[in-house]
Amino acid sequence: MSPGAFKRRGEGVEIAYGLHPSPFGPCFVGQTERGICALGFADGGEGNGEAVRAEFERRWPAARFHEDRAATAHVAARIFGERPADSTPLRLAVAGTNFQLKVWEALLRIPPGRITSYHALGQALGLPRSARAVGGAVAANPVSYLIPCHRVIRHTGRISHYEWGRSRKRVMLGWEAAHFGPAASDGA
Repeated sequence: MSPGAFKRRGEGVEIAYGLHPSPFGPCFVGQTERGICALGFADGGEGNGEAVRAEFERRWPAARFHEDRAATAHVAARIFGERPADSTPLRLAVAGTNFQLKVWEALLRIPPGRITSYHALGQALGLPRSARAVGGAVAANPVSYLIPCHRVIRHTGRISHYEWGRSRKRVMLGWEAAHFGPAASDGA
């Protein structure tokens, strides 16, 4: 999304969307011609995707949303299915403040199967007193899971609020630990 379209809350932007199965429940995928702009999760069956769509429509009220499961199916398959060795990276179309973008870039550097705290993330950004602001930027992430906001917990070790549910966050962390943690890489 261009900075101008972001400022105009998505005016002139076409967003194709679809709801698809994932290891973490029904997944809402939204994409523009520039790339993936929305990724979220629905509770229960696929019919509950209306609430997720409404959340993204609230974020971009001037954008035009149209359901196109065929267009988003390949994206969902690449995110949660098998990826060929020669596949090109997924393109993200996200826009945010300079601070949000810095936080999201830092999230991308957290390896799968690892976690950090809001405080540690702030320290890594050179802003040791910014845990609350970091938390706000993490929460504003429009492409959950792709920008791994689920890998951030409180410094106490407690799993705090997650837009798509604490239980889902625990499952994501457990799934990544099983697939990418030290035991998985040791062949155990």
